[in-house]
Amino acid sequence: MEFNTQVTAHKDNTYAVAINVDFGFFTPEDMITIGELAKKHNVTKIMATTAKKISFYNVAEADVNPLWDDIKAAFGDRLHTPKGKIIVCPGHGNCKFAMPGFDGHALAARLVKVTQAHNAGKLKLAVATCPRCCSMAQVRDVGVYAAAKGWTVTVGGNGGAKPAVGTPIAKSLSDDEVVALVDKIYAYIEANKNGHERSAKLLARLGLDDLKKAVGIAD
Repeated sequence: MEFNTQVTAHKDNTYAVAINVDFGFFTPEDMITIGELAKKHNVTKIMATTAKKISFYNVAEADVNPLWDDIKAAFGDRLHTPKGKIIVCPGHGNCKFAMPGFDGHALAARLVKVTQAHNAGKLKLAVATCPRCCSMAQVRDVGVYAAAKGWTVTVGGNGGAKPAVGTPIAKSLSDDEVVALVDKIYAYIEANKNGHERSAKLLARLGLDDLKKAVGIAD
């Protein structure tokens, strides 16, 4: 049986099904719906993840696709399904530090489509609407954060056992320029990664200059 990228298999032959609704902005009605779906499909545990998703745990294989069909029916276009993870800060209207004129959620919705167009692995991408980066954009494979003159894009961030801070490769970008550059970065990683290699290891092996040359960035 084939499942989408939001489904994870566990060792006990159960599955986790994660949903990304409005990049973490759930209404009280959404939470009621989630609870009702969990009961309908025999879900025994629900978790709010660090990527601002809701994850249904202990889902039986036979319940995965029916659950997903009900999720799509309930949330429609509010449901985002990137390849990998996209984390977005609360943004303007919810945080006093957000730079005016930057809509991180709208940009992230466009970047979801970029991830879907490539097989670059389970990369983590984050968007922040100020340099404080509460979405931890600077320690993601690809980070995008707002500054006074436009978006900055970083590459090569990593958490886990070997943390790494991403390196800025372009600054003062418009939304369209960010989307175009991230598309090139994903294409580069797709073409050059070894197996499940993430961006930090790939750049350690090939060098940042190789990536910058491939995506058309001059020093």
